[in-house]
Amino acid sequence: MNSAAQYWVPALIAAVVSISVVFLTRRSETRRHLESLRTAAYVDFIRAVAGLAVLQRHPVTEEAEFLRGNELTALVADSKARIALYGSDSVVSSLAEFLRAGVVLDTPARARQFTSVCQRMRNDTKPRPGEITEHDAHFLLFGFDIGDYLPDTAAALTRTAKGDPK
Repeated sequence: MNSAAQYWVPALIAAVVSISVVFLTRRSETRRHLESLRTAAYVDFIRAVAGLAVLQRHPVTEEAEFLRGNELTALVADSKARIALYGSDSVVSSLAEFLRAGVVLDTPARARQFTSVCQRMRNDTKPRPGEITEHDAHFLLFGFDIGDYLPDTAAALTRTAKGDPK
């Protein structure tokens, strides 16, 4: 009996270890895949919004610009759906709050809110990148400092009201 146990116990231990390794490997792969889907959804959303912002700086005059706008609008819809499926609770709720207030980035407050949503997306990825300031994040997203937002917006509104398109 003793000699039989010396063969069966190591075999049983090897079987348990093998099954555990397979389970943990699959679990790790699933987490990595879900993280990849989440990050791709976040990046696609930001890329599409940025692309639409660039297109909306001037009137769309060419068919290629119009088609690109349609592609970006579809990418926004697609990425929002993927964020609803794969995004974290905090990102989903902050993005929904932002979108409920409208999709226009025409004031410093709206720009700050969008920057905050992007910061949440950034902090929701793994490995976690370091912290960046709102000031730096806004500049990277919009190409200008938040302090420069209001004068340009007010000047543009004044020129438009006076009939000057510049």
